[in-house]
Amino acid sequence: MIDFNCGLHEAAIIVLFGPTGAGKTTFANVASGDSMSIGHGVKSCTKNIEPATMFTVDGKPVVVVDCPGFDDTYLSETDILKSVAGFLTAAGTDIRHLNMFKELCGTDSLKNVVYVTNMWSNPPTDHEIFRENELRDGIDLFAGPLILGAQMARHYNTQVSAHDIIRLLLPREPTMPKVAKEIKDENRKLEETAAGIALGHGLQDEIKKLNERIKTIQEEHARVIAEINTKFQNQLTEQEKVARQRHQSMENLLKEQERKVQEERESLLGQVKSLKEGHQEKEKDWREQLQALLATMTQNMSETMLRLDSNHNAQLESLQRQHEDNLRSTREASERREDKIRDACLKIKIADDERARLAQEAFNAALEEERRHRSLCVIA
Repeated sequence: MIDFNCGLHEAAIIVLFGPTGAGKTTFANVASGDSMSIGHGVKSCTKNIEPATMFTVDGKPVVVVDCPGFDDTYLSETDILKSVAGFLTAAGTDIRHLNMFKELCGTDSLKNVVYVTNMWSNPPTDHEIFRENELRDGIDLFAGPLILGAQMARHYNTQVSAHDIIRLLLPREPTMPKVAKEIKDENRKLEETAAGIALGHGLQDEIKKLNERIKTIQEEHARVIAEINTKFQNQLTEQEKVARQRHQSMENLLKEQERKVQEERESLLGQVKSLKEGHQEKEKDWREQLQALLATMTQNMSETMLRLDSNHNAQLESLQRQHEDNLRSTREASERREDKIRDACLKIKIADDERARLAQEAFNAALEEERRHRSLCVIA
């Protein structure tokens, strides 16, 4: 059972350092079974030093303390250093984090340090093993602290793995971090400690880099603006040149068209004058020819009318004779048809009378036969 009434001085305090997104909060949650907020991107969820729920490893109470990274997205590095230094004084992967971590802990406290690598595949890949060896052997990375007593371990994101890492630290005697000694024993201000000075150097380097970057950007911006202005001026000059050339070409074309129009106008006026003079001469000839033509046409028409009248009278007489012949032929044909019709009607009447007579005789015979038959029946 855990005695939750015990204070921090009775528990083993494990402080987690590392850049944002390295997995510090995940390690604390896995080790303690807690549920602190986890950042899954480049933004940090840890804004203050946050201890996880107390738990035990081999019966020893343990508290894992999650610290924000020195590249935190919400806090300045100075605020983070003040927070971490205050906690270490009261209680104890990148190059900037490693350097800051070394200045915070000091050489004597490195024996209580474990450099943890995580996000391992199962089984580990060749690239992961190569990266681990690179971290272990890098003189600017883990090599120096490992020589001075620090340890290195793999975390497989399980509670068993997390507790195995914590077991590496439990037998070690607690030590006071360097920053705590400087503040408590040497009465230094935070900015006068080695960690504060390292942070200042880092900030100065960052400021210098930013200023250089700003200068480079400004120079690049000025160069681009100059290039754009030069290009625009060249384009504008070229466009003005082209516009002037087009304007001159249009003026020349307009003058040429005006000249041609004037020439055509003069030519047409000359033609009109010539036509007018020729027309007056021809008009007289045309008038004489027209009068002669009209006289000829009048004479021809008179002769034609006489011939037409003569032919017309002859045609009328011929048509009259044909009409009379047609009437006579029609009348004779009609009379013949009437005679034929009368003959046919007479024949039909004679035939009908004959059929009526025969029918009457047959009826009388039948009637007589019927009477005779009835007389025979009465006698019997």
